Parts: sequence; structure tokens; C-alpha cells
Amino acid sequence: MIIANPIYDAVFKYLMDDLEIAKGLISTIIGEEVTDLAVQPQETSAENLAYGLTVFRLDFKATVRTAAGEIKKVLIELQKAKHLLDGMRFRRYLGENYRQEDQARFGDGAYATVLPILTIYFLGFKPENVEVPVPQVDRVYRNGVTGEVLNVREPFVEQLTHDSYAIQIPRLGGLTQTKLEKVLQVFSQEFTTSDQHQLDFQGDSSDPLVKKLLDKLTRAVPTPALRKQMEVEDEIDHVFERELEKKNQEIAEKDQEIAEKERLIAEERQQKEAALRELEELRKRLLGG
Repeated sequence: MIIANPIYDAVFKYLMDDLEIAKGLISTIIGEEVTDLAVQPQETSAENLAYGLTVFRLDFKATVRTAAGEIKKVLIELQKAKHLLDGMRFRRYLGENYRQEDQARFGDGAYATVLPILTIYFLGFKPENVEVPVPQVDRVYRNGVTGEVLNVREPFVEQLTHDSYAIQIPRLGGLTQTKLEKVLQVFSQEFTTSDQHQLDFQGDSSDPLVKKLLDKLTRAVPTPALRKQMEVEDEIDHVFERELEKKNQEIAEKDQEIAEKERLIAEERQQKEAALRELEELRKRLLGG
């Protein structure tokens, strides 16, 4: 089955514009039912970075039903980046969300409150130290004195800390057993064709959410506007790769210059030490004579 490649920002956005798909995808990733999902209208962005690179970002306000049946509201920050970028940008986006307020009601009055944040990162690169496709970072409450795990949740703490998921797209693929693996296989680059804008999906399509994703991505294949946007992304990537290669070459040349200077300094030091030893030997001979 030929589908548009969702590693491209344009295609990924096309997918996430469908709130039912976004709701199903987020629910599957976090393992809890998202019962309601709304895009924060002012927070849909693709920020231009060096050489035209972008970090695609969507912020959602979600109502989530936990496994225990509890209903909670959270801000879900979803970011997608193809390349290893400055982590400070991710932190800045988080800072913006930590400043956001939500309206809550108590009795007859309304007051401003803040919602817990959950972050989901779709990464087009492989961080060095985590080899699993979907690392999940959970917060654990502990007694700081004894180390005992505390089975509690405190709203004040929840507002100041957050859980996180990272989808490492290059590590997706292979055997799928769980629902999450089957759903994320739609993003797997193991199905890449001679046309990098398309995938030839050969995975398990029995899951209803996978069917929705595939249907949406199939309809995206003949869309001229999306193809044009993907071509622009390709051009940006090529510029980035050329600039990165140039910078790496400059760094290698500087390292070589530094190494040569260090070699010359070491040789000069050795020559001085040898001269001092000769002088010392001469002094000893003269004194001994």
C-alpha cells in the first residue's frame, strides 16, 4: 500500500489536523483514553531555525480518562524534529506552556489555574544512549529520606513537573506485538521506496486506528500541494547537510591546527628540557673539575 511519508512535517501536520486521528494516536502512546481534544489555536507553529530547518509543534488541551476511571485535564505538547537540535528550544516551548492558564469553576465563581503538561516528541534522529524505539519518562514520588515510593499525586507538584514520551522514528520497524507498535509502524522508514516522499506499507493493518492512518496517508499521495511542501523540506535538508558538512570540515581543520600547534609546543619544550640537561651536565663537569 503506497502512502505519503509522515516523517515530513507537511504530511505529519496533515495527519494531526484530523482530531480523531490525533486523539487515537495520543491515547495509544500514553496508554490512557483521550475523551476530548482541542488544538490550542495560537500554538500551532513550525519555527524557522538555522538554515531554514523547522521544529513542528502542536499544543492540545485534552481531557483524559485514566485506567482508574479518573477524569483529568492536561496540556499535551507534541513536537516533531528531523534533526538533532538545540535542546534549549524544546525547553523554551515548555516554558511557554508552563505560563499558560486555564479557567476553572468553583461554586459560582471562576478562577485561573494551570494544567499539568505531558510532552510527546517525534524524533527523526536517534539519540545515542537510548536504543528502545519509545522511551517513556515517568515521574515517581519518593520519600527523600528513606527512598520509599509514595503512591500519591499532588496537584501542586503535577503543575511543576511533567511526563514525557519520545518516538524515535529511525528505530521503528521489525516485529510488532503491541497496539502501540502496530500503530507507530505507519511511521517506520523500513518501508521507504525509491521515492522518499512515499512508503510502501507492508505492516499489519487490522487495527482500526491503523486503518484510519493509512486511509488518510493514502489520500495524501496524489496531493500536489503536499508534494510541493515535501520538496521544499528536501531542499532545506540538503542545505542543512551541506552546511553541516562544511562546519564539520572547519572543525576538523581547526582541530588539526590545534594538534599541530600542540606538537610544535611539545617539541619546543623537549628541546628546552634537553638544553637544560646539557647545561646541568656541563655545570657538574666544571664543578667537578
